[in-house]
Amino acid sequence: MKKILYTFLLSFLAAGLSAQQKIIRLYPGPAPGSERWTWDEAELEQNAWNTKIVYNLSQPTLTVFQPEAGKANGTGIVICPGGGFHALSINSEGFDVAKWLVQKGVTCFVLKYRLVHSQTNDPIGEMNAKMGKEEWDNDINAVIPLSIADGRAAIAYVRQHADEYNLEADRIGIMGFSAGGTVAAASLFNYSPENKPNFVAPIYPYFPSAMIGAIADDAPPLFITAATDDGLNLAQHSVNLYNAWLKEKNDAELHMYARGNHGFGMRKQNLPTDTWIERFGEWLGVQGLLAMPDPVLKPFQKKYFEYGGHTLPYRILYPEGYDKSKKYPLVLFLHGAGERGNDNQKQLVHGAKLFAKEENRKAFPAIVVFPQCPEDSYWASAKIERSKQPLQIELDYTTAPPWPLVSANELVKKLLTEEAVDKTKVYISGLSMGGMGTFEAVYRYPTLYAAALPICGGGDTQHYDKRVAKTAFWIFHGSADEIVDPKLSQAMQTKLKLLKTENKYTEYPGVNHNSWDSAFAEPDFLAWMFSHKRK
Repeated sequence: MKKILYTFLLSFLAAGLSAQQKIIRLYPGPAPGSERWTWDEAELEQNAWNTKIVYNLSQPTLTVFQPEAGKANGTGIVICPGGGFHALSINSEGFDVAKWLVQKGVTCFVLKYRLVHSQTNDPIGEMNAKMGKEEWDNDINAVIPLSIADGRAAIAYVRQHADEYNLEADRIGIMGFSAGGTVAAASLFNYSPENKPNFVAPIYPYFPSAMIGAIADDAPPLFITAATDDGLNLAQHSVNLYNAWLKEKNDAELHMYARGNHGFGMRKQNLPTDTWIERFGEWLGVQGLLAMPDPVLKPFQKKYFEYGGHTLPYRILYPEGYDKSKKYPLVLFLHGAGERGNDNQKQLVHGAKLFAKEENRKAFPAIVVFPQCPEDSYWASAKIERSKQPLQIELDYTTAPPWPLVSANELVKKLLTEEAVDKTKVYISGLSMGGMGTFEAVYRYPTLYAAALPICGGGDTQHYDKRVAKTAFWIFHGSADEIVDPKLSQAMQTKLKLLKTENKYTEYPGVNHNSWDSAFAEPDFLAWMFSHKRK
């Protein structure tokens, strides 16, 4: 009797835990494109895959898994189980994945997307009987666009309800397994701001080369895992997708295991594939997606600027109580080489907190812009020899400026016309590579900036001329800089003195390359900047 009661209690608790998972219908009415589908979702415990499956999906849903209170880190993931578009391996490639990730603080949304209609209660048997036949091609070709649409709609839903789930709108990704990998990988292309994933993880996906479309400049980072001995011969699909990202110099990571077959998911096979999820967790950490969001940086809005055939990611901070009937200063800040990329996040690592501090926002209300330079470019026209330290850097303004620098300055000009900007109070600052870009921006756009604050940078002293004379400079450098020789900043100050331009130079004794920490700690850094006005 006690054993029966104990079993009943366990079953009751399990049912209670299951009931606590919130289930959301993805569409308010019938799913677009399948309005006449009337069959009901079904489950099957005993089947050829030896794992629970669901099939006959006509009404897509999201099952929500949330971390414990206070442990959510702001990252959300849509999880798409696989099953050949005929069923979903809901535990091994869905719920079990979500349960692992919520322990890392990630909020998960397991997607049940639309599938081929099964005529029997054995969808796996039906699928196996059709494979390699025309009927198979007809069935999956008809349903794949609907499944992909469900994946896009899921991303859009999560982003739209980010505040409800304590998520950061720029930390929403999607992962999928096999057929679910098709759904996830398809979101890498032709996205809109609403359904763009911030990161994508196709796991042993079905994604032939014909499905690889045009890769946008702001393409999301990519994590891929598969096994060489994939029984469905899909390993090459993962390799091709990775190579496409590699060719465009986009952020990507590939784990190709020698053994594991297809569909390993969260199964235990006593193989290295058993720990693939740990590699994924490590990758999320490297991407900064497991760190608790810094509330100080939340006011920086994420945007993109299209210019000259390129896309420049940028963050913008508006003054508290922004009033377009008033006029505000504008600051352009250029990050260093270590913050390059296309995640539209890393550029806030240095300097953003200075402008976002509540006391500074009140004392110096301004529009502050942090653009992000791509990994394969620079803010400055520089030739860099990295075999020695300090680096051998040659700056030459007779060459065409790099497109990120042009785009950043054209963005400033655009904001001058569209936002409430005091055109006499426009400023620029930057560190390291961005310090070099600061010097060059004043040279290329001599009528824009009232003041410039380059940190551990340098410029082309040979071509700097009187065009920069109306801009005030405060230059910073560390005397022990092992990356960028302080002589570059010293030479620029000497040149500015010859041009009779207002300038001052602060060198920090014993400070290495991170002289920006000392510069930002200057009590007059912002006061000096905002005190200048261009006539």
